[in-house]
Amino acid sequence: MPIKSVGGQPETKTAAPSEAAWSALQRPEFFRLPKSGVDPHFGFGRSYYYEGEQRGYWKLVRIRERGKLRGVTLIPYDSVARFVRSQMEAK
Repeated sequence: MPIKSVGGQPETKTAAPSEAAWSALQRPEFFRLPKSGVDPHFGFGRSYYYEGEQRGYWKLVRIRERGKLRGVTLIPYDSVARFVRSQMEAK
């Protein structure tokens, strides 16, 4: 079968991204600590994230403006995912 030429260049085909690559594009680098209830990614609550940080499972990121009392707490997605995978392998 002959290769078609478009504008003097051979036609190329692009493969669709794999499922792993697609999910990597959709997951966040960080996500906010839930105000109440559980987070939408892993289903863990606020206290579980604070306890996990105290035990050294992950490190939470805190952002606060100078002079303000309150700020935002961010959770690193990859660290929590790594912890979950390690718990699955331990069993």
